[in-house]
Amino acid sequence: MAGFGWLMQNGEAASTHLDDRLLVEGDEHLPGPPNRPVPQTADGARPLAAMPPADLPAHHVHAAESVNPAIPVRAGALLDLRGAPWRPLIRPLLAAVHATGHRLWLAGGAARDLVANVPLSEVNDLDLSGTVPAGRFSDITRQTLRALGMSEWQTTINPSSLVCSVLPPKSSTRLIEYRGLSKGGFKFPAVGSRLSEDARYRDFAFNALLYDALDHQIMDPSGTGLDDLLGKERRFTPLNVSDDPATQAMVIVRAAKFALRWREEDPSGVVAFDLEPLKARIAALPPTLCRTLSGSEWRGLRNAYRRSVRATARQQREFAAMLPQPGRELLDTLIGNTR
Repeated sequence: MAGFGWLMQNGEAASTHLDDRLLVEGDEHLPGPPNRPVPQTADGARPLAAMPPADLPAHHVHAAESVNPAIPVRAGALLDLRGAPWRPLIRPLLAAVHATGHRLWLAGGAARDLVANVPLSEVNDLDLSGTVPAGRFSDITRQTLRALGMSEWQTTINPSSLVCSVLPPKSSTRLIEYRGLSKGGFKFPAVGSRLSEDARYRDFAFNALLYDALDHQIMDPSGTGLDDLLGKERRFTPLNVSDDPATQAMVIVRAAKFALRWREEDPSGVVAFDLEPLKARIAALPPTLCRTLSGSEWRGLRNAYRRSVRATARQQREFAAMLPQPGRELLDTLIGNTR
């Protein structure tokens, strides 16, 4: 098998495991997921690869307490954080997924901030990643919600990204967001890759970290995420290999988001940055990047920039001036549209 796709059978009903599609080598040329259901058992299957995180080199998987003895305690406190929207669901869901033989981890900002010792009250959302296909995850989540007396809560799957969300009744505030391990090479969204491949679709190495809240392990698929985050200088190592101009531009926007936020949160200037890997990646981009973006892509970038960057215009321009073209041109254009 090469991965999993997803094809909604009934748009009026909640998705189930029956919507998942098994992908094999040769499906890369198809315009959409094939009509090939995922077998319901592994009977007769022959394992050809290790289940993540066993697919990583041993030195990319760390006992959390070896990085910082406080991290396992912080992880438990984050899951049980009073008032957090994920609190009623997350522990039963972790156990339910684990019982199926799949794995589920904290990802994105939650894993990064947990490791970086950010105050738990500042963790605004809980992103998850794992080995579960989208329809199966929706199934497991809905069964868990029903067992908790929360059956009125809604589960959704975004067909363009396979991001699964859980929302309270009559609310847009997500308890959690989940996406399987990104799989490239297909003309439609797919999941089910190795951890090292999934990392290549993250923006920066420090955002590719994953945290196993059951075994208290930190996975560092890129091999540099922990050093980039915890080193004397916070290093911006881009990972995303996409040749899509909008994706390339969004990586630059997110670099501005993190650098300006971290600088604002540390007015003493103790946190220093190493932007050299980022600069090298930007310098290698087509010089016409900004002129290849469509009107709708510019609108998406402007909206993302306004939501995520709160520094003064002067601070924004100072950061933009540090970047080579076309990154500087991109940010200068967005800064001009923020005030």
